Amino acid sequence: MTKNDHLATAARTPVSIVSSQPTVPGTYVLLLIDVVERWNVPMEDLLGHEGLAIEDLLRSGFRLPRDCFARLIKQAISLTGEPGIGFLMGLQMKVSCHGVIGQAAMVARTLGAALDIAIAYFKMPSSDLELRLDPHGQHVRLALVELDERYRLGEVGAMFLLTGFAAMAEALTGTRLRGKGVVRFARPSYMSRFDHLMVGPLTFEGGFNGFIFERSILDLPLVMSDPVAARVAREQCKEELGRLGGGRTLVQQVRDLVFDEGMGFASIEEVAAKLNVTPRTLQRRLRAEDMVFRELVESMRQQHAMRLLAVGQKSIGQVSDLLGYSDVTNFSRAFRRWTGRSPREYARAPG
Repeated sequence: MTKNDHLATAARTPVSIVSSQPTVPGTYVLLLIDVVERWNVPMEDLLGHEGLAIEDLLRSGFRLPRDCFARLIKQAISLTGEPGIGFLMGLQMKVSCHGVIGQAAMVARTLGAALDIAIAYFKMPSSDLELRLDPHGQHVRLALVELDERYRLGEVGAMFLLTGFAAMAEALTGTRLRGKGVVRFARPSYMSRFDHLMVGPLTFEGGFNGFIFERSILDLPLVMSDPVAARVAREQCKEELGRLGGGRTLVQQVRDLVFDEGMGFASIEEVAAKLNVTPRTLQRRLRAEDMVFRELVESMRQQHAMRLLAVGQKSIGQVSDLLGYSDVTNFSRAFRRWTGRSPREYARAPG
């Protein structure tokens, strides 16, 4: 039975899964189904034990607990006898799997801009993982960081996401990218069958899960770049963040909404509108969490200034403009107050 047949004939009540556990998008299960079907395994043999139906997975915004997804992976490996199923899933990952975040990344100007969007919204609406992009000598390091060690990425999950990111980057740029992969787990016995899929050498039992690549890759243009669509899509991401909340504190929500990599800082009026409150109410609620909007913006200016200069994608003038300074002199004065160094000295320092 195909997915469409199942959808047409199913008469089950949709399952609404709400959990305080880390969650994953239902679209990831759809990728798993597509892979398992290559072995002619009936979909219900995979989903049945978890009480899921295809219509659940097709609902917009549907997510399921991470431990449920882990059991589905284990069941898929048992049904197919393929321990390397994470690689096969990753190869099928599309940017569209990630909803409004994917749409915003797809129409960004460069791969670096797309990564900025992914980093800003990767946790939406809830996740135990965070994307981080940091300087690494003459290169940059993109890492998948577990926020809770109780939910550490396993072998299959890490290879699924890393292979998927590489596949999406290639699709976005139209270019075969090269770099070095790093994973926390030991080399599996089946790895030789998938070596040819790697974007470069892969280090096992490393200190993180992710990639190290040349900074110049960040400047690669995207084949579907559209500045107008990118602005609209980023606003949709922010609206979704404001709507979902995702169990985050108000300070965390404001941090997510106040800065845009393309447009800079939003005003308190703009942030309050996305949270459906008045600016006065927002200020009052922030004070209840021992925070003032102006101080929050200042701390974020420092954080983003240091990151942007270290990665080296933008000039000092561009960073100054993006962070809302009237001129480079004022920005340089603020940066020296934060770090004891000028922006130029900081940017030239080894990563």
